[in-house]
Amino acid sequence: MKKNLNRYVEEVMFFSKALNLTSIHDSALFYERFIEPSVKLASFLPEQGRLLDVGSGMGVPGIPIVISKPEIQGVLVERRKKRAEFIRHVSRKLDLKLEVHASDINKIPSLEVNLCVARAVSKPDVLLKMFTQHCITGALAVFPVAAEARPKDQAGWVFEEEYRIMSGPQQQRIHQYRYGEH
Repeated sequence: MKKNLNRYVEEVMFFSKALNLTSIHDSALFYERFIEPSVKLASFLPEQGRLLDVGSGMGVPGIPIVISKPEIQGVLVERRKKRAEFIRHVSRKLDLKLEVHASDINKIPSLEVNLCVARAVSKPDVLLKMFTQHCITGALAVFPVAAEARPKDQAGWVFEEEYRIMSGPQQQRIHQYRYGEH
């Protein structure tokens, strides 16, 4: 796992300037800011399933999750075509189980997933609405939230749990929701 995570970071660093992937050009800092939180997010997911990552950008958190949990099939949606092509490149190079869509999430027919993640895409209620048309009953959504975000049930989604990870100024919260089971 560590080897493929490192290879992924190398690809991001190599293509970063040309594709405007990230402003971080230090591998160690990139690993700390993007890889470690993605792997931590993966710890809240089951070992297998079909995972939707909305607004994947450079492939975070979807790619690190699929690397750390190889039985998960990743479905990454990134509307910017160059970034979606970068994700396809990484998928081929690292032989990952990824399906990549270069489109707006709202314009894609149902992807029939049972796991959902996202990073810094939108507010929880908007994000859950984006997930809804693509989920099967019982789907699990797990994502980081801003400190001021308050958990509440959304149309079709029931808040299950909040996790606090890390402490002090680095504190982060994760919300977990379940779809269609009341």
